[in-house]
Amino acid sequence: MIDKTSGEIIKAVHAAGVIGAGGGGFPTHIKLNCRVDTVIANGSECEPLLTSDKTLLKENPGLVIRGLQYAMIATGAKTGYIAIKAHYKDVAAALTKELPTDGNIKLHFLENYYPAGDEFLTVYDVTRRIIPEGGLPLQVGVLVGNVLSLAQVAHAVDGKPVTERPVTIAGSVKQPQVITVPIGTPYNDLIQMAGGTLQPTDVIIDGGPMMGCIVENRNQGIAKTTSGVIALPEDHFIINMQRTTISRMVKKSKAACCQCFRCSDLCPRNLLGHALYPHMTMRTIDYNQSEPTEHVTSAFLCSQCGVCELIACDFMLLSPRKVYAQYKKLLTARGVKNPHHRSDINIVPELEYRKVSLPTVIKKLGLSQYVKNTPFTGYRSVGRVRVPLNRHTGVPAEPTVAPGRKVKMGDVIAASPSDKTGAVYHAPIAGTVTEVAGAWIEICN
Repeated sequence: MIDKTSGEIIKAVHAAGVIGAGGGGFPTHIKLNCRVDTVIANGSECEPLLTSDKTLLKENPGLVIRGLQYAMIATGAKTGYIAIKAHYKDVAAALTKELPTDGNIKLHFLENYYPAGDEFLTVYDVTRRIIPEGGLPLQVGVLVGNVLSLAQVAHAVDGKPVTERPVTIAGSVKQPQVITVPIGTPYNDLIQMAGGTLQPTDVIIDGGPMMGCIVENRNQGIAKTTSGVIALPEDHFIINMQRTTISRMVKKSKAACCQCFRCSDLCPRNLLGHALYPHMTMRTIDYNQSEPTEHVTSAFLCSQCGVCELIACDFMLLSPRKVYAQYKKLLTARGVKNPHHRSDINIVPELEYRKVSLPTVIKKLGLSQYVKNTPFTGYRSVGRVRVPLNRHTGVPAEPTVAPGRKVKMGDVIAASPSDKTGAVYHAPIAGTVTEVAGAWIEICN
């Protein structure tokens, strides 16, 4: 029997430092402070090679369900869904055993395509509601939470702050696995836990192959949003695309973009009816257009999923995604706000036929050799952490400790100003604060 009020749940979630663990990093206490009729637990985990969420759902389904129930109480929702891939039979069996008997929470089975985990697509898949351009799920009466975030909501109500998370270590490593480690565990330590990389020159990515970022400093620590650490050869297609600069991409586009429309035809947001046409945006740079026209400001609608870059333009090797990111940065610096807010939109009729299956993504990206079993190896402690303070949506957290301070696991070590969007951070291990930098806090035991 759950006897917590909405206010108690939201307060506990804030104090525990829960943020969107799936990669977005939006503070969960703010997200829960709304009224919706439906809450969706997003367990699709559509990035290639990642299995952290799947592992959590299989190992501790009851915790996720309890977190979903708390989210429903906080938002007043009467219906809850857990969205998972249809072929996850073992996960479905584990969840079914734990589902409450009142029928308010149901399983929803997703197709195995990328990016099924994008909340715009997840909301449409589950409810057939279309989120407006530049909008949020709550505008159509829905809240979407990553399954790990919801598990952390349950922990928060129990008084346990966010100090650890499961991480998939995969790719070019000797022992792929899913492991739970303290927040701030150095990337190097994680790679060593997986037996090291297959080649000393392999490059490390924080996150999945499609949307993750290259790790330039392996001594830094993982964030609350780090779902995976992937190693790939330095000459891999994905690494080469990430290291292509925007200036080089612009030059390549002017020479090679043939306006084939594939990037627009496969764009997930375009298929939902949003006015996002990557091929038209590429045309703006080909013609040196700099005014904020509709195909420039549409950068605000891009989810940075990478379909245009890594799937649609795999021959010309152009990146509308990079162009959108640069346009958005420039527009924001000029004080231009998103002008796209249409809500009277309809899906493109070809949506169901243009979804890109995950096996196709894996093959096209050259990842087939890295698709291996990733057993869950439990919790591993570490002797040093570097906790990043700026890997969430909002203003960075400000340290509340100084070098030399002894802390216990769970002590508050940093927090964003209470009147700003941000998050609270806690000591992931017991020990002594050895360094307080602008972007992280180091603790050693």
